[in-house]
Amino acid sequence: MLLNYLYPEMEQEWIADNKGCFYRNYNEDILAVYPDEHRVELSRDGFLKLLPQGFISSEDDLRRSKDVLAKSKELERHLHRLNEAFLPLDALHFHRSLKMEHQVSEMLSTHMEYFLKEYYGFDLIAEENPYVKALAVLLPFAKSFRGDFAVLRRAIEALFGCQVVMTTGRYSESDSTLGWMPLVRYELLIGDLDAESYRTLNGKLQPFADFVKEWFIPAETICQIKIKEHCAEQRMNGRLTLEYNTELKIEN
Repeated sequence: MLLNYLYPEMEQEWIADNKGCFYRNYNEDILAVYPDEHRVELSRDGFLKLLPQGFISSEDDLRRSKDVLAKSKELERHLHRLNEAFLPLDALHFHRSLKMEHQVSEMLSTHMEYFLKEYYGFDLIAEENPYVKALAVLLPFAKSFRGDFAVLRRAIEALFGCQVVMTTGRYSESDSTLGWMPLVRYELLIGDLDAESYRTLNGKLQPFADFVKEWFIPAETICQIKIKEHCAEQRMNGRLTLEYNTELKIEN
């Protein structure tokens, strides 16, 4: 799946070098990737591992040999030649696995689009906002982490590629604390935006914020998602933008 995603143009060009499933206890499935050589090393067993015991050499070859070191090197060279001979078969099997995974991914993608449209009324194909589209695939899991503000903060950080400061508290429209609602605020720290860039990004953020409030925030909670630039000192050079890099400081 990872190779199909990172190198879609090389689906039929990979040379699979299966190192054996013994490595699986200590490593991931992919041991190494060499895109320039079109070669990938895997912690999987190849066809050579399917050969019956004693096919490559007899179990007592080393014991019967007078020169154990020379015999051992000869067996290593023999094994290397066999690995090279079986390499095309392993590569062909790996190509079929890649093709199958690609087809399954396409089917699952189509299934997700259908599922979201029929059960949630959300048209993934028609949605144009990239941030909403990326978060929409989590709709089937919305019930599991609705109200989990920390998980949502990490999701926003991943989508926008910036640090997100989360603040929780109480919201009241009056000075009285007798009536209030829970409040969660997410501030996306993105610096050096001019007025036009801020308006463009904020235009994409607002539909995303509405989507988050509808599906991932409890109904009784006030949620605010804003783009901010926290400056060490207020700069009066003509590039201040309201709600972005202006800060009200109260000093005693």
